[in-house]
Amino acid sequence: MSAPVGEPIAVHVEAAKRLLAELEQQAETALHALDHGGGADFFAAVDARTRMIGELDEVVEAIAHQRALTGSGLGGSENVSGALLAKMAHAAATALESHELLVEQTRRERDRLAAAARQAKRPDSVAHQYSVASTVPSRRNLSVTG
Repeated sequence: MSAPVGEPIAVHVEAAKRLLAELEQQAETALHALDHGGGADFFAAVDARTRMIGELDEVVEAIAHQRALTGSGLGGSENVSGALLAKMAHAAATALESHELLVEQTRRERDRLAAAARQAKRPDSVAHQYSVASTVPSRRNLSVTG
């Protein structure tokens, strides 16, 4: 028995929704790692997101290709096609919100670390003042024997 013409798009839309949910989950993992100093976990989550975005790109291309082949998406059923794509768009919007939050938090952390690095390079005037005041001149001994 053959599958309906629109089934490939439905399968691709479900795959896209799954990938978008995984992207959102990885954004949460990266945010948690960022907040708790887990550098390795943060980079692992970012690498996983990069891989998933590549997979999502392939799925979206497959959806576009299938829609081009069938003309309207699901064998002429615009209501079904529109509903599936609306669900996918909602999942994409949610994933985009988590992505934007991740970008914002990452920039904030980058700026905080950059400020700390700049602060560490600046000499501490108070410490310098105390070190100058507390240094005792060294005693020099003259030796008669040479």
